[in-house]
Amino acid sequence: MSEIKLNLKKSGITQKSILEYKEQVENIHKDLHRRANEEKDYVGWLTLPSDYDKKEFARIKKAAKKIKKESDILVVIRHWRLLFRSKSCDREFNEFIL
Repeated sequence: MSEIKLNLKKSGITQKSILEYKEQVENIHKDLHRRANEEKDYVGWLTLPSDYDKKEFARIKKAAKKIKKESDILVVIRHWRLLFRSKSCDREFNEFIL
């Protein structure tokens, strides 16, 4: 992995104050990647854009070409699934947007 270089001269932030969070950030990073292996957690975005279903993407591009060729208008109806989780409860909310 490459190192990120920041110019902090005019920010008022010191490298020392950033490094105070190093251990906490490393722990969060490890926890996210551990959770990525569990299907119940929605952290699949961690490996995007390099890790995705390339066959599915090819099918989507093929369908897009066909739709473009055969259609003047495309109407998209999306279904949003919102999850609310806390230590005290686990609820699921569904919202339909038309």
